Amino acid sequence: MTKADLPVVMKIENGCQSYPWTLLQFLDGFNAGHDCWVVCKEFEKREMLVGFAVVSTALDESMLLNVCVRPAFQNKGVGRKLLEFLLQKARSEKMNTFFLEVRASNLFAIHLYESLGFEQISIRRDYYPSLVGREDGLVYSFASLSDLA
Repeated sequence: MTKADLPVVMKIENGCQSYPWTLLQFLDGFNAGHDCWVVCKEFEKREMLVGFAVVSTALDESMLLNVCVRPAFQNKGVGRKLLEFLLQKARSEKMNTFFLEVRASNLFAIHLYESLGFEQISIRRDYYPSLVGREDGLVYSFASLSDLA
């Protein structure tokens, strides 16, 4: 991802998330040195940005901070391929653990993460804002990066 991608990234983010990141949060990610990735697909004979991810790394751990796929491309394997890429990248960089957090209500994402081998390790009670009150955040880890082929 480059800063030139941000208008499209923001459009995808705003179209998918109940509480989207702001442009400033994405810029802070660039400034902090986070790994920012995009997924492009050919669509109607042109390349289109269809998804993105932002990952933070520290020492031997990676943390997925944000991942989003354009709704028209959800449930078509885009998110899975992006996560598989991120896990392989973490493995190649000798990371020991890959963490992520997800809203407890995001059952599609939870299913995807668990199908990839992520395991829930904790709950952050009332972590996310929601339309009524707060919602729990589920923390997952993928600790067997060395087992990836």
